[in-house]
Amino acid sequence: MKIIKYIAFALVILNLPSVGLFSLGGGIGALLSFTTILFLTLYYFLERKSTPNWWLIIISLFLYTIGGLQYTGLTTDLIYDAIKFFIYLIAGYELAKNISISEYNIFILVGALTVILEALLFTSEFGRYSGFYIKPNEAGFICITGYATTYGLKNVSRKLLGQFIFTLAGLLTFSRTFILIWLLLNLISLKISLKNIRIFGLGFLIIGTLFFIDEVVGLNNPRFEQLKSIVSNEGGVTSEEISEDSREETWAKFYDKILDSPLIGNGYGTFSGKTGVKGVHNSYLMLIGEAGILPFLLFIAYFGYLFVMSLFYFNKKPHLIMQLIALAMFLMANHNFFTFYYVSFAAMWIQGQIELIRVNEKFVNEY
Repeated sequence: MKIIKYIAFALVILNLPSVGLFSLGGGIGALLSFTTILFLTLYYFLERKSTPNWWLIIISLFLYTIGGLQYTGLTTDLIYDAIKFFIYLIAGYELAKNISISEYNIFILVGALTVILEALLFTSEFGRYSGFYIKPNEAGFICITGYATTYGLKNVSRKLLGQFIFTLAGLLTFSRTFILIWLLLNLISLKISLKNIRIFGLGFLIIGTLFFIDEVVGLNNPRFEQLKSIVSNEGGVTSEEISEDSREETWAKFYDKILDSPLIGNGYGTFSGKTGVKGVHNSYLMLIGEAGILPFLLFIAYFGYLFVMSLFYFNKKPHLIMQLIALAMFLMANHNFFTFYYVSFAAMWIQGQIELIRVNEKFVNEY
């Protein structure tokens, strides 16, 4: 049973279907995608059943039904996407509830290490690295999620090692979203303990490692050159350069479409790049843009529920609110909540942990 559990988890968290697609071709990618659904289904039928994730099931129903009304692509593609995602939601939530913080941390650590290995072994002209996650911003999300999980670990040495690796890997993605969230999470960590200020000291070691990697293999990244200019106080870096290609400019291109059809949206795939147009890079805007105001409000309510409950249990599980903040902010720069399983899995895992705490509290109160 554990073998099935870990294979299913690895396929989801390590993004192996996408790795197969981009590295070995569509046939291997499709096979690994089918294998992911197969192992999740096997795990679901062998595991003891619990309450389904009604929040995401209902939101997804609205997305695929309301958004599907105006879908211009092949109906079979829409049906296939919907069936696959609902199987993942139902089976994946059972998996999420049976993954410990330690297991989650270890698997994400493996994913983050692929970013570092890519930077060391496969230096690119692009100068940003993503490992198994294909795109740097998605790799940055994995790194910041892993970083947040370290605050749930009890072993101090493992916690510090994880923080070093996740931060280094996250910086190698050169994702501005990662850096912003990393700074915010470290400020929150001071609420847990003032001793966590040591991470800023560790930051100097991490930056030094980054400079060392640049000297050895050459990172070839304009953002890193900006960082070196700032550190060396050479100047020449303007606010326009730092904010170049900002997400706000991308979002603005879709505002008129949202206002044109706020009740039922513009159709499935119109904001997520499935119709050939560049996506909105914002999961909240994607939802309202494709399926209208109702699923959007439910999605906001869902995250509001997770936020309130994570904040309520801050003293017991401080990493939950940190993980949720990382996820919520990442979704403002990414439209793939319903496409990339490791992204929606992060929400389901937080939800499962909250449910587990509530069940344990109820058991203690009754006995």
